[in-house]
Amino acid sequence: MLDFWIQLFTSVIVSAVLVITKSKHLKFTGAGADTSAVQASHTVPTPRIGGLAVMAGMVSGVMFDLAQGHTLYLILLLTGLPMFLTGLGEDLFRHISTKVRYLATVVSAAIAIWATGIWITTADSYGLEWAFALPPLAILITLFVVASYCHAFNLIDGLNGLASGTGILIAVGLAGIAVQAGQQEIVSMCMITAVSIAGFFLFNFPFGRLFLGDSGAYIIGYMLTWTGLVILHLEPATSTWALFLIFFWPLADTLFAIYRRLSRGVSLDTADRLHFHQVVLRGLEIFFLGRNKRRTANPLATSVLLPVIAVPVFTGVYLWNNPLASFLALVFFGFVFVLSYRISIRTAQARLLRPGSKQENTRILPAE
Repeated sequence: MLDFWIQLFTSVIVSAVLVITKSKHLKFTGAGADTSAVQASHTVPTPRIGGLAVMAGMVSGVMFDLAQGHTLYLILLLTGLPMFLTGLGEDLFRHISTKVRYLATVVSAAIAIWATGIWITTADSYGLEWAFALPPLAILITLFVVASYCHAFNLIDGLNGLASGTGILIAVGLAGIAVQAGQQEIVSMCMITAVSIAGFFLFNFPFGRLFLGDSGAYIIGYMLTWTGLVILHLEPATSTWALFLIFFWPLADTLFAIYRRLSRGVSLDTADRLHFHQVVLRGLEIFFLGRNKRRTANPLATSVLLPVIAVPVFTGVYLWNNPLASFLALVFFGFVFVLSYRISIRTAQARLLRPGSKQENTRILPAE
């Protein structure tokens, strides 16, 4: 346990230093223009280099992991450096395109496949198994999955504690599967990731003193996704559908964002204010808090969402080796996600349009 306390302390100290010294670097790490971005949920410039604290915690954890003879986490962390550094460049300079960042993630994933010899080889689906029997195609799919999940974590990083809290839940869920599969090294990997995030979480939730930035969201998504792939590689009895349940929230939010943007005829990388967490945030403003309560609504929305996010995670742990049941559960949660999203949008719009509502309040929630 001492190693985890030291790891947590490392992440906390780095987070504290970044917050305390923000007046020295805020010009580069938290530009005022961020607060006026269409997707922004904060009201004051805030350092967005919390990824450094998460990475510091992970490096600290690796030192203890190596002492136990485990090397896989270190290998994966090193392969993630091209992606992490590209994300950090975006956090500092704001001029690295989405395509370049996505390519950097693909490069990191390709290096990881070369270094570990691990890629997706099964899909729990007779209709798709042929694709994973062909290594070149299976590797391409693996590259796509890893890169896409890293960016999915970046997309849900819109509220204080949401992406980091989701990351902790997923790490705990993966640890739950690893325990049942008897994979002690994987349990250690999950704990390193969870504890590293927790140190940052203390400064991000509830008041948003420090943000993950692209580098933080990417490295969390990268290490968690690879941990899931390693579990699938070492324990073939693990259902891929169960892993999708554990990663459900980033997956569902990203897929629905893609659908939403395609249906509106806009570019897939066009920012909007229609992610599920933003709908919940504005719903709290509309029904309970009113305008100019963003400092309260932001963490409150996270507090509402994290228990919801935990349900499919722990369902995936429970059904970890049951493909049919986990597939049906995935379909069910997907249906509930879309239905609750549409009901929330329509209910909020109906409230805004009722007689007596001020017209300017309609800006709180844009049309779907």
